Order: sequence, then structure tokens, then C-alpha cells
Amino acid sequence: MELAGSIENGARYVDKVFSEIELTEGSVQGCEFEECKFVNCNLSGCSFIESKFTDCDFKFCNLNLIKLNRTKFFETHFSECKITGVNWTLLDWKSYVLNAPISFETCDLSLCIFNSLDLREMFMHSCKVHDADFSECDLTGSDFYKTDFKESDFSRSKLNRCNFSESINYRIDPIECSVEGARFSSPEVLTLLHPFNIKVDHDE
Repeated sequence: MELAGSIENGARYVDKVFSEIELTEGSVQGCEFEECKFVNCNLSGCSFIESKFTDCDFKFCNLNLIKLNRTKFFETHFSECKITGVNWTLLDWKSYVLNAPISFETCDLSLCIFNSLDLREMFMHSCKVHDADFSECDLTGSDFYKTDFKESDFSRSKLNRCNFSESINYRIDPIECSVEGARFSSPEVLTLLHPFNIKVDHDE
């Protein structure tokens, strides 16, 4: 992989490494990135306009408040990144058919908006996802292992066959959400009883 020193609008990058790039509040327009790695980059507040990422990896990056106007991701993975306050609904989603094109591991995705998106089989491990909006999403078959969903909204979402093992702080209403075949860990699974106003006695 070749080290790239900067990003130019309209350019195509293949098999490049972007390390410690500073592009706070900047703009990236009409670019294509294929099999590229972004490491320790500060792209907070950056606008990605009509750009495309294919088989790319982001690690240790600050992506808080990035804007994704008509941008596309395919098989792109984020690990140990800060990605708070991002509206993922602004992506160009027309080309996605079978499953989520993005995956996350040990990331902070708090205050993100995923409302009404088709995110089947999304991978989200060991993440902090506070106050995020997953309402009306299709998350069928997604893997949310060991993720903290404090105050996140799953209303009217499809959660069939999802893995919530060792996840915490989720509030899911099984009356308005479909949860068939979903996997949960004890004792957190008891929060699914919250809509029924049931009292549970714990053994001493």
C-alpha cells in the first residue's frame, strides 16, 4: 500500500493509506476510494459529497459530525473511531440490496440517525451508541454483541434474528418491534417486559 499525503476533489484512489490527515470542516467531492485505509485521521465536520468508498477501513479516526451527501459505502469497516452525530440517511442508498454496507467495532456512534434504513445483517460490536435513532429500520440478522444502546430508539423496527448478547441499556418494545429469533443475555433481557408494566421478583 502506498502512503497518500492529501485528498484532491474528483480523484480516484486505489490501495492507498491516508495517515494522520487533517481535514476538519473540509470538503471531499466526487472522489472514489477503493481498498484504502484511513488511520488516525481527523475528518470531523468534513463533507463527503457524491463520493464512493469500496472495501475501505477506518481506524482510530475522528469522524464526528461528518456529512455524507449522496455518498456510497460498500464493505467499509470502522474500528475504534469516533463517529457521533452523523445522519446516515443522507447516503446514496439506491444501490444497496441485500445487507448493510458498513460495519463497526469499538466505535462511538452516539447521536447518529439511521431512521427507516435497510440495515440487514449489520455488524456492530462493542460500540457505544447512546441516543441514536434506529426507528423503523430493518435490522434483521444484525450482530450487536456487547454494545451499549443507552436511550437509543428502536421503535417499530425489525429485529428478527438479531444478536444482542451482552449488550446493555437497550429499550425494545416487543409489541411494536418484531424480535422473532433474536438473542439476548440475562438479566438485560428483562427490559423487554417494561412495556407490560410487570414486576419481577429476584431470587435472593
